[in-house]
Amino acid sequence: MNSDYFNHKADNWDTTMKLEMADNFIMEMFKSIRFSKDQKVLDFGCGTGLVGLRVASLVKSVVFMDISKSMLDVLNSKIESDNHLNIKHKTTVINGGIEKYTTPDIDIIFSLMALHHIEDTQAIFEHISTILKPGGLLVIGDLKEEDGSFHADERVPHNGFNIDTLARQVENSEMEIILSDTYNTISKNEKKYDQFILIARNLKTKHN
Repeated sequence: MNSDYFNHKADNWDTTMKLEMADNFIMEMFKSIRFSKDQKVLDFGCGTGLVGLRVASLVKSVVFMDISKSMLDVLNSKIESDNHLNIKHKTTVINGGIEKYTTPDIDIIFSLMALHHIEDTQAIFEHISTILKPGGLLVIGDLKEEDGSFHADERVPHNGFNIDTLARQVENSEMEIILSDTYNTISKNEKKYDQFILIARNLKTKHN
């Protein structure tokens, strides 16, 4: 996927469907994870920050990462204008893939509807395990396997995921699955698409 993919979408990204999707993911994530003021978290494939901005006030700091500069331009505008949240001092915005982040200091990584745009998911999980602290958590929200109609005529690397296959990739990256569940259904293109949440814990006790 190249960084131009979202250029024509960023300004109009925050539709009612996207906002509801983010709300549902956040509520599901909050059922299993307690965020705290001593945590550093990373929003992978953050887009316009629909998830990370909601978490920012609960944690010590947030790293926002996305390969689309246009999406990050929208995010930066939100950070600049959200004076009442006072979160600018605790945010870092990085234009690039998650492999660009190499410091093993992250407590929680979360990602909503970004993984299906990644070709080599195994490599991504292996990298994630190197930047999560020992015992750190990974939270993925994405589509279950679908027939390719979700993106209509646009091609993406994955038309959703088989959860068992994805879980094995996570486990092969020195993480353990602590939750895997279907939590939401999206209505789009006159069809229904299920979303899953997967939460894993980093098993590494130290980093090389």
